[in-house]
Amino acid sequence: MNERRFTYRALDAGGRTTTNVVSAPNRAEALRRLRGENKVVIEVSEAAETQRTSAIKADDRIQVLRQLGVMARAGVELLEALDTIASAMKDRPIAAHLRAAAGQLRQGQRLARAFEIAAPFYPAYVYALMRAGESSGKLAIVLEEAVRQLSYEERSKRDIQNALAYPAFLVVAGAVSIGFLFYAVVPRFGDMLRNARAELTGLSAFVIGAGEFFRDNALLVMLGFAALIAAVAGAFTTESGARAAGDMARAIPGLKQLLEARRRANWARIMAITLDSGVSVLDASALAAASLHQAPTESAAAIQALRGGKRVDETFSKSGLLTPVDASMIRAGQRSGALGEMFRAVADRNEEDFRDALKRLTLLVEPIAIALVASAIGVIVLSLVSALASIYESIG
Repeated sequence: MNERRFTYRALDAGGRTTTNVVSAPNRAEALRRLRGENKVVIEVSEAAETQRTSAIKADDRIQVLRQLGVMARAGVELLEALDTIASAMKDRPIAAHLRAAAGQLRQGQRLARAFEIAAPFYPAYVYALMRAGESSGKLAIVLEEAVRQLSYEERSKRDIQNALAYPAFLVVAGAVSIGFLFYAVVPRFGDMLRNARAELTGLSAFVIGAGEFFRDNALLVMLGFAALIAAVAGAFTTESGARAAGDMARAIPGLKQLLEARRRANWARIMAITLDSGVSVLDASALAAASLHQAPTESAAAIQALRGGKRVDETFSKSGLLTPVDASMIRAGQRSGALGEMFRAVADRNEEDFRDALKRLTLLVEPIAIALVASAIGVIVLSLVSALASIYESIG
């Protein structure tokens, strides 16, 4: 029988609370084995690696690092901090990951490695920051920086979603209205004009024919649309699909400025916090590139150029991550030794550009969505009126 891993919290013979991992075929057997070791079991849950990390909410991920940073600044031991946070979040999926991380600490792993093993849902730069913080004794500071960056990424993502929510609602409502017209209204006109169908031409004939087809095959058409949407959504969830979606979005003028500004701001801020935490330029560049989901060849080319002695501003100007203004700031930072500070200034400037582009996009998308829906409904109504007019003319 396959063994599964369970994270448990229990009282040992001395009355001390312990958190660790036990292997067993199922939860009942795990409980039996723990009780056989004279442990008073408080809770048992499936270990982090056997659960889906997609169930972990972004807010919970950020909250864990925030609380861990606060406790580290207060001088609380990491093991005690993880146990405390796991207890406070015991009803959430992330608690099992925290208990597994505590188990890794008990086995002698450092915090960064424990999180890599037990909590693999953070971006790579978070683990690098943890390593830098542990080595420099500034763990609380780097955790606060990681929280700021993760919060920024989540906030910018939600800003885009909120900006597109109302236009998306308009499009969905319009699609439902058009579907209703094709299913219930247009076929009635087709029945009324059945004897004069030969006299219908052009748009009127097409709309009435489409309406009758939709009425007769409504279930098949809706299933086809649902399958198409599911296939597209599934394709875009893969790394290559997400990259292709980003490339298509950047081909749209209004979205291009928005996404490029967000991309540059995100990249520059990761460069800033990793450099300020003592990470080398090469490692910081690799971590920042990974956060952008760049193609491996593109990232490798940039790293190779840096290894070959190319300047940071020159290397990343060619990849489009630095505008001429940004490149001049980074060049000045290289000369003055304040590279991290200059990257932070570049991030702030691009974040302002992102906010401005988002406002412009919101102002444009809503009227465009209304115009598209109104145009589609108008075409249907016009085709029906034209059909009636042509019949009346033939009678007259």
